Amino acid sequence: MPVGNASDGIGLFAGQIMISANMNLQHIDWSHDPVPNENFEHFGHLNTVLLLPSITIGLSDYWNMNYLQTIAIRKMGWGPHDTSVHHRDESSLDDYANANGGLLGDSRIKFKYLLNNTGMQAGNRTFIGLGLLIPSNNVLTSDPFFLQEKAENGYVEWSSDGHEHRHFALSDGNYKGLLEVQYFNKRKNNPVFWGLKLDIQIPFKESDYGYNAGNSYNLSFSSLYKPNKKISDLGIVGFSAGIVLLHASDGYWNGFLDPTSNSTMLIPTIGTILKVGGNSIALNIQKPLLIDGIGIGSENALNNNFDAVEFTVGYRYTLDYVIDWLYF
Repeated sequence: MPVGNASDGIGLFAGQIMISANMNLQHIDWSHDPVPNENFEHFGHLNTVLLLPSITIGLSDYWNMNYLQTIAIRKMGWGPHDTSVHHRDESSLDDYANANGGLLGDSRIKFKYLLNNTGMQAGNRTFIGLGLLIPSNNVLTSDPFFLQEKAENGYVEWSSDGHEHRHFALSDGNYKGLLEVQYFNKRKNNPVFWGLKLDIQIPFKESDYGYNAGNSYNLSFSSLYKPNKKISDLGIVGFSAGIVLLHASDGYWNGFLDPTSNSTMLIPTIGTILKVGGNSIALNIQKPLLIDGIGIGSENALNNNFDAVEFTVGYRYTLDYVIDWLYF
C-alpha cells in the first residue's frame, strides 16, 4: 500500500473524523498431485472480494482511534469434474459441516500515538499503535486435516460420510493483540514520501473450536513519487511502489500442528493515487510470491502449487464535522 494509506488517519486533529474504505480483489490458482482414493490431479481457484471500511477519530493532536471491519466473500471453484471428498465449489457465505458461513470477518480497534511530526515540512513522522483484533463467527468449527485421527490410526480413511470438510473461512477465531510501528520520511525530491511499517499480531485466546493460531508479522516498505506537471494536470497525484514481507508461525488444532500454518511471503506492489475532488483514490496491483509454506512434511509430497494476483482500491474522506467535546 502507498505511504499514508486510507486507514492511517495521518494529520487528524482533535475531534476530526475520517472515513475510509479499501477494497481488495484477489485471485489464486492452486493445484496439487493426486491423493489416496482420488487418482487425478486436484486444481481450482480461490477468489476473494474484501471490503475494509473504517472510521478514524482524532482524540487529541497526538492520539487517534481507528475501527476497521472486514466484510468479505470468498469462493472456491473446483476444477476437475470428478467428485472429491476434499474439494468442491463452495463459498464462505454458506454454512458447512465444519464451517460457519457469513459476510463479516474480523474487526480491529486500534489506538495510535504520534511520536513526532514535522507537519507540512520535510522530515520524519513516527507512530506507534496498540489494539485488539476481535474474531468473527465465520470460522472452521473442526480440524479439516483430521490430525487426531491420523495420529491415532496412522492414516485417515477418507470417505464422504463423516469426512466432509472445508479448508477456508474469513477468521481463525482467535482474539489477538496488535502492535504497530510506522516511520515516514517526507522529502522535497522523489520519492517525496517513503516509509517503513511493522505490524505484529499475537493471539492470546484460541478459537472456541480448538484452533490456536501462530504469531504473524508484516514488514512493509512503501514509497510515493510525485509526477511532473503534465501528468499531475490529469488528476494523478502520484505513483507508489513498495514491497511487503509476511510471515505466519505455526498454528495448532487441539495441540496438533496445522500443516499449512507456517508460511513466508513476499509481495511487491505498484500503484497510483488519483485526486477526486478534495479526496483521493489509491489503485494498486500486488503479486504475492511464496518463499516458504503451503504444507510441511508429508504435505509437500503432494507438490502443492499456487499463483496469485491482487488488486486494491482505497478511498478516504475527511468529514466536515468535528466532535466538539474532543476539540480543545
